[in-house]
Amino acid sequence: MERRDFIKTSSLLALPSILSSCRLPTRKPGYEVEVQSDVATGHLLMQSKSFETGKTVSIETLIVGGGIAGMSAAYHLKNREFVLCELSDQLGGSSSAFTYEGSRFSQGALYDFSYPEGYGREVLGMLEALKIIDYQPWKNNWNFTDQEHIILNRRKNRVYASGAYRNEVISDGALKDSFFKHIASFQGKMPLPARLINSNLHTLNQVSFLDYLTEKFNLTDRFIAEVDYHMRDDYGAGCSAVSALAGIHYYACRPYNMEVVELFSPKEGNFYFIRKMADTLPKAQLLTRHLVKKITGNQDGFTVEVLDIHNRLIHTFKTKKIIYAGQKHALKYVYPQGYAHFKNNIYAPWMVLNIVTKGALPTPAYWQNEILGADATFLGFVDSAAQDRELKDGNRVFTAFYCLPPGARNDLVMVNSRRDQIAATTIDYISDYFGMDIGDAVQKVFIKVRGHAMPIPGPGYLFNDRNFYSKNKNLVYAGVDNGRLPLLFEALDSGIQASKLVLSS
Repeated sequence: MERRDFIKTSSLLALPSILSSCRLPTRKPGYEVEVQSDVATGHLLMQSKSFETGKTVSIETLIVGGGIAGMSAAYHLKNREFVLCELSDQLGGSSSAFTYEGSRFSQGALYDFSYPEGYGREVLGMLEALKIIDYQPWKNNWNFTDQEHIILNRRKNRVYASGAYRNEVISDGALKDSFFKHIASFQGKMPLPARLINSNLHTLNQVSFLDYLTEKFNLTDRFIAEVDYHMRDDYGAGCSAVSALAGIHYYACRPYNMEVVELFSPKEGNFYFIRKMADTLPKAQLLTRHLVKKITGNQDGFTVEVLDIHNRLIHTFKTKKIIYAGQKHALKYVYPQGYAHFKNNIYAPWMVLNIVTKGALPTPAYWQNEILGADATFLGFVDSAAQDRELKDGNRVFTAFYCLPPGARNDLVMVNSRRDQIAATTIDYISDYFGMDIGDAVQKVFIKVRGHAMPIPGPGYLFNDRNFYSKNKNLVYAGVDNGRLPLLFEALDSGIQASKLVLSS
């Protein structure tokens, strides 16, 4: 199909929500679409009434959740007695991955950048111990040891907007120049974890990024839309919803505009970090397909009901301490007295599509293909051909991302029934980007649904660690939804701090 025909067709697909309005494919697809979701958790709780009673286990510490924060906590308790419970059939949380035809691909968070001076030494020390990074004194920063996963600078990204390509999301011009000149004044003042930011900047956490920018600059609608794209990409919402501190941190936490910053992105994404931590831990203590159903406090600690989904059993864990690194919205059912601390959190739902292709497709490949279109929920896609330039397994995977508004969470139940439409629409978006129909090259499509994928760091959200005022000091919270920026480094640090708290209590 000619490019002009795709532009004409895709204009019909520029819909406000991929969930509420999807057209039917014009032809029967030659590929299978598989939906993966934890939405069925509620059904499991109902089914558990028929589960048989399992074993009773006494343990020093129980960790809820096998994402980055939970695994970081487990790593720091590896010489102590602990068990980790993860609902999904694999570890990773929002940094999970899947394996297809022998190759693993990311289904969530998928990259990080090298770490400059001023970042938290506890996390840096952990990553050094895992041999993930090493210090380079001539650069005064920490780079990644597995250089095979570094994305070539000339292939890092390409932006597609209004039918044309460009290098950057924010358009060139005087407004961009003045904006980045202002951001430069914060360089070196925005470390990770964010708890290290000097308190004299905390007032920036009380106002929205849009209000802050409006006061400083004569904004245009285009500039706001471009900044909104960046904010949705990392924080799940536009600049009117995130705090000024979060927005400034996005641009000032690393010297992006002064030097080339090393970009690390294995095909398995941030599951790479999960795997590195898991390799150091006893496998028998990492329990997947185990859903923590109920936590009850008692004079000796806690009694925890855990559903063994695979064996359809209900186990009982007697534990002195708990690190709750799971999603906090579930506390409403699991541990209601803890839910009150988190009830005001706002989450962005995400939908991730892995589109597996084979055959002749456009080159050269760019890692991040950012698309600014009429459907603002669609952010674009990552191309595995920029991660593995030889495509050793023969599969080229386009990992496409949708960041949905919080109100769309209830609509996620429709994904399974609309999977063919969602896949076809996304393939058309990518075909429009390439200017050619990629549909015949598609082998299989995986759709990963994440209803509470990302806490939105709005005004007042940061620096609000619920462990400071939680009444039960033997139940400790970890995760980026505990007043943290939704970033890998923050998740790692939250697990470290949680492990320190349980060891000191």
